[in-house]
Amino acid sequence: MLLRRVFLAFILLAGLQVATASDSGLPQTLRIGTSGSYPPLSFHQDGKLAGMEIALAEVVSARLKVKTSLVEIPLDELIPALNSGKIDVIMSGLSITEERSRKVLFTDPYMEIGQMGIIRIDDLVEWSQPQTLLKKGKKIGVKKGTTGEQFVDEDLPNAHVVRFDSIDAGTDALSNKQIDIFIHDAPTIWRLTANFATEKKGLMGLYRPLTDEFLAWAVRREDGALANALNQALESIKADGTLNSIKGKWIPVQVKVH
Repeated sequence: MLLRRVFLAFILLAGLQVATASDSGLPQTLRIGTSGSYPPLSFHQDGKLAGMEIALAEVVSARLKVKTSLVEIPLDELIPALNSGKIDVIMSGLSITEERSRKVLFTDPYMEIGQMGIIRIDDLVEWSQPQTLLKKGKKIGVKKGTTGEQFVDEDLPNAHVVRFDSIDAGTDALSNKQIDIFIHDAPTIWRLTANFATEKKGLMGLYRPLTDEFLAWAVRREDGALANALNQALESIKADGTLNSIKGKWIPVQVKVH
């Protein structure tokens, strides 16, 4: 009789644990959407996805004790893919904006960034004056579909905007004097700065933040339980130093000018 009671208690406890897991909001395999075109956050290295977001995905998988699957999707298709159910979360260096917040539920931010500029070293004196950006006819390069493009469109009405499909195309155009400045977000500028000594000589970062932005992960607006779980994982990697360690590996050069 005692053995039977113990067995029944075990069955009831097991059922309760399964119910708790099913109510957590976590799928058995967390499908993570990432663009693979945003170094150093998400890009291809040695034939596979790498970068800060990919490293964070691995840590989140361990902290939440779930399997993860990386799904590579172009940047402008990530939110539609999320809301159509093809993926469960976006981890791709996504900036929090009002427009995006109407479509997705953002987690707590994991990094503060802002738009910055890349210029030719020979033009440093001119670009040291903030008002230079407001001069009519300045050819300002941006990557299509980014918050850098949004900033220039909304805040620099006098600019002649030149849109590029890639960061490399934009910086090549800058080197060739086809544009006057290339604007992108801070992680890109930090990464490129480390390479300017050996690649694309004659260019430099202009470390004056032009905007205040925050990077975060995104889930469907109805997936509050998943967002809470991701926030708990994020809080833990902030507290134990894991987040700073990952940042230091993938973004070794960070320059802040106040």
